[in-house]
Amino acid sequence: MRAAILGCPHQGSCFPGYFRVNSEAQCVENMAYKKQTWTNDRNRRQQQNNAVGELKFRSARETNGDPSLAVDGLEESLDWSKCATIDNYFVRKPLWMVDLGRETDVAGVMLRTWHGNNKAINSSVSSSVYRDYLANLDRYNVYVHLRPRRYRFKDTNLCSFITRTDQALTSSSRLHFQCQRPLRGRFVYIEADGSTDRWNKLFTAVLCEVFVYEQ
Repeated sequence: MRAAILGCPHQGSCFPGYFRVNSEAQCVENMAYKKQTWTNDRNRRQQQNNAVGELKFRSARETNGDPSLAVDGLEESLDWSKCATIDNYFVRKPLWMVDLGRETDVAGVMLRTWHGNNKAINSSVSSSVYRDYLANLDRYNVYVHLRPRRYRFKDTNLCSFITRTDQALTSSSRLHFQCQRPLRGRFVYIEADGSTDRWNKLFTAVLCEVFVYEQ
């Protein structure tokens, strides 16, 4: 009788635009779902003109990995071409940004990546170039800001980070960035950084789906 009055927690799949922070949690709204996105490593004509001879090497990257693919709601894709990608081909620290549409108190971010998916890594779609790029990825930082298209951040903007030494960076396809405290902002940034102790410094970060939840 009490359950009938209060209602039972929803146990099935979440509706589009909602997700579970963990298997025991109730569905919460994904503030990033189908919102506007931006990256700092794309559509830079001047940079491309300075590296015309190298464009062929990056041709697959130019036609795949649109930033909006990280908020399209298609979480289960095994194909990197259906995920957003950012790399350090033109910038030292590539950024992906989503506009939540309004200011809110961000409590955390979850990221579905391609890295921990052995089926994807071993598939014919994956090239050795992309495997090498992924191996050079060293860190993710998540920031919350009141303004769009930022390139530098203060410590007060940092929600959380995950590094290669945490092992979760490449061993899990789901990364959880829980803010140490709720951060007020409208724009959420995911910044990727690479390893400094490898001869090849190029890396690619693959963002298959981004989930943002508020306080």
